[in-house]
Amino acid sequence: MKRIAQITDIHLMEEWSAKNGADTDTNLKLILQDVGARGIRDVIFTGDIGHPDAFERFFALLKDFHFIVIPGNHDKFADIKPHYHPAYLSTKNEMFHSEEDVYFKYIFLDSSSDSVGEAQLQWLANELITTKKVLLFIHHPVLQVLTAVDFKYPLLTRDAVKNVLVRSGRDVTVFSGHYHTDDFTKEENIMQYVTPAASVQMEKSPLEIVVHSRYYGYRIIELDGHTVRTEVVLNHGDRFDITVFRAG
Repeated sequence: MKRIAQITDIHLMEEWSAKNGADTDTNLKLILQDVGARGIRDVIFTGDIGHPDAFERFFALLKDFHFIVIPGNHDKFADIKPHYHPAYLSTKNEMFHSEEDVYFKYIFLDSSSDSVGEAQLQWLANELITTKKVLLFIHHPVLQVLTAVDFKYPLLTRDAVKNVLVRSGRDVTVFSGHYHTDDFTKEENIMQYVTPAASVQMEKSPLEIVVHSRYYGYRIIELDGHTVRTEVVLNHGDRFDITVFRAG
């Protein structure tokens, strides 16, 4: 069995995070301590690292894990590149790539421009030619979520991304962040999990964006053979508790 911690939206050293009550440096340290205590060594961070001055600190905290980072809309490739050197970035100026094991293909998209461009879409279509189950990691959710953040700050090309996924005919499980809430949505051959932020949360309200810091957290993804199980882990101030469990 393989276990992965998905962490997202830490917004380190951003005035916005502190203004809304989050101690993001402490949050990230405690999350990584909890991840390590559970024996998890693989971390996937799905965007919004924070202020560029925090990038050195961010990558230093991750150094004891096997980690993969994709950018969010608050991140710029030029700021990340001096601190992050995976082999695939030697030939690209966008942070998308794929990996695979016996059972799964892992696809990582770059939506930092609030969109996925034509080159990435063509690449994605080719990567989906596989007999394996697909796990897709992207900062922005692909499927619509009934929340004000979705209406104001969606993935601008989500219809195009969704069309590529549906046309592939493959079972695709999407893991994203961006909306600072927990959500599960299923449409056609796509299952989508939105992961709570490591910083502050946003109420799942379709009317207005309401920010709070009552809890923060991350997601555990368990892969056992062809089976995907996932748990949301939240800290309400004193400890981390698994609050949501789903299998698919």
